[in-house]
Amino acid sequence: MSDRVKRRARDQGGYTLIELLVASAIGLIVLSGLTSVTLSSVRAANIASSRVEASGQIRSFQLDAYTDFAGSSLPTPSGCGTEANRCTTQAISLQGLQSGNTPTPSPALYSVTYTWNSAKFMVDRKLGSNAARHAATNVTDFSWYIDGTTPHQTVVVSMTVTVPICTVSPRPALCYSESQTLRFYPRVNP
Repeated sequence: MSDRVKRRARDQGGYTLIELLVASAIGLIVLSGLTSVTLSSVRAANIASSRVEASGQIRSFQLDAYTDFAGSSLPTPSGCGTEANRCTTQAISLQGLQSGNTPTPSPALYSVTYTWNSAKFMVDRKLGSNAARHAATNVTDFSWYIDGTTPHQTVVVSMTVTVPICTVSPRPALCYSESQTLRFYPRVNP
């Protein structure tokens, strides 16, 4: 009986070292594949949220500016303002008319100024004597010029919003940029 027990113990010996190495290698391949899929998903989510953020900043500027330009006359640039010589450091100063929602509206003068701060990457909107507020953030490029001939002139504003993307890997921070060229039609004749 002791031979029988020894033979049985030898047959039930467990895994060999080669079987263990093969199983470990297969497990490592599967785990590295899952890690790659997870990291790709995180990067894709970061890029998607950065696209939404960049588009949102541009749309925020566009909505404010559309109303301001529609109720104003053309800005008067100094030393710039053509397609070949775009204004980058000069603010867009708009003068226009505005009336309240009353039974007998009476137009009143108002002024709006858009200023790009290239050091802080922000476009600020200042309405009259009120404090300036951010019309768009993460603005890495901003320029404007007047296009067309009288009486059909428009103001063309080009802006680029760059949103940093947080990465999971130790690579340098990636950036997502979105550029937009907007055309505004001032409707008040001086």
